[in-house]
Amino acid sequence: MKKTKSILIYVLFFGALWGILEATLGYALQFLPPLVSGSVMFPIAATLMLVTYQNTKSRSAMIYVAAIAATIKAINLFMPGLPAIKTYNPMIAMMLQSLVLVVFIPLFKKKSIPSVVSGIALVGFSWRLLFLGNIAINHALTNFQFSQLASVSNMIQFVVFLGLMEALILGTIQIIRLALKQKVSLSFKPNAVLSLSTFIFAVILTIFL
Repeated sequence: MKKTKSILIYVLFFGALWGILEATLGYALQFLPPLVSGSVMFPIAATLMLVTYQNTKSRSAMIYVAAIAATIKAINLFMPGLPAIKTYNPMIAMMLQSLVLVVFIPLFKKKSIPSVVSGIALVGFSWRLLFLGNIAINHALTNFQFSQLASVSNMIQFVVFLGLMEALILGTIQIIRLALKQKVSLSFKPNAVLSLSTFIFAVILTIFL
């Protein structure tokens, strides 16, 4: 029971932190070229999920972190003037990212550099391929025009080029984390009050930003 409570506290904190970053950094990244923002946000979100796993040793905790962040994102569904598809597609992306991370987490646990590099690359390519399937279904049902599906070139760019970009960013973050871990302690244990406060703050930011 105590372990479950501890996991829930980590999940709530890091899920809320992801929600805060979506509401602040995610908004700022919209000024980057189309589709590039996801290549920056995903490595950050993946890092939050990896930190959650390292502290809880629970694969499902990573999915719950994404679910918390997606729930916070869902507030935008009630915002006037914002097409619902602009909200639920990012929510789907969040969940796909957590699912592929769960699948490939064994590669991150190994100490060999090739395994970690493979894990980083596979995670990025996999969720993007799955997301292409998602928007293809959306297009068939709603006739909404997605730039990723406009041409084979666009699809390759979305999966390969942007996937490599986010793999490079995620790899850089992991190298920095490893370097810092050797010099300072990166252990952090949120408590229930901090986690709940962070969640409330994330909700408020999502509503007003």
